[in-house]
Amino acid sequence: MLFKTKYLLFLLLFGFTFSLQANSNGYASVYIEAIAKSKLGKSYKWGGNGPYNYDCSGFTQEVFEKNGIIIPRLSKEQAKVGQKVKRHQLQKGDLVFFHSKASTTVDHVGIYLGNGKFIHASRFHKRIVISPLREYKKFFKWGRRLT
Repeated sequence: MLFKTKYLLFLLLFGFTFSLQANSNGYASVYIEAIAKSKLGKSYKWGGNGPYNYDCSGFTQEVFEKNGIIIPRLSKEQAKVGQKVKRHQLQKGDLVFFHSKASTTVDHVGIYLGNGKFIHASRFHKRIVISPLREYKKFFKWGRRLT
């Protein structure tokens, strides 16, 4: 755990300096990604908002809050904040929203990492994971750009 923390700090201080990408998200997306990835493997718990377990919207809320961006607690409320974007317009740091098989209402949220992947607190995997967006293609609603 100590090694992981030191490695993350190293990346934040030095590693990202050479790989920053200027896009409409600015540099905030790099820090959003770093904070999100630091939570990989943390347990999923419905209603969890950290620091040891999270549900999907508790996870996204904390990541954005640590980057100075305040968003609502529930995924259906987070889905109303920021600029709506289509799947082909997604950029690193965008929130991505999904519905379930049983409903067309937003009931899941994650953070887009680029290259067709997103990070989220997965009820199925019972932890925070990175998943290919294509596996959720049928259930994708839209993205939201906050930065």
